[in-house]
Amino acid sequence: MSGIKDKETLKSQLQKMYWIETEMEQLVVWESRIELMGEELDALERLANDSDKHGLKLKNWMEKADIPLPDKIPRGLPQKVFDFESMDSPEMFKAIMKYEILARDVYKNITEIEPYIIEELFPDENDQKNFLKEMEHISKEEEGHRQICEERVGGFKTIRGKR
Repeated sequence: MSGIKDKETLKSQLQKMYWIETEMEQLVVWESRIELMGEELDALERLANDSDKHGLKLKNWMEKADIPLPDKIPRGLPQKVFDFESMDSPEMFKAIMKYEILARDVYKNITEIEPYIIEELFPDENDQKNFLKEMEHISKEEEGHRQICEERVGGFKTIRGKR
């Protein structure tokens, strides 16, 4: 059962997820790319590209529901600065994995909310079905991202010149 009990909470969750997808996850992946100097490029590219796609999908749904896109950090999200300079690859992927787990769980929560809340945002029945289907798909992709990170957390690879 979802912790989202009303339309305003759902709107807030969508704004937060939009911010996380477009700002926080992108920043953490780019910082990792800089520090890893080309290592793990395929994994980081997939995370970045999927995050871009998720942000665009959220933007589409938010515009359809007349939910303003956030232009600053939504209330409740931390002002986060990522410093991976002294971390090795597994530590970086562990940091990224936290956001992948959060995202997976929020999207899963959205798919479990009461139907009347979705109806309030999207009166069209096809929109309701498509919205839930897309949130479920994104949740599954986030689980895939978590697995990508988890595979890399178990290693002991260090960055050249570090440790």
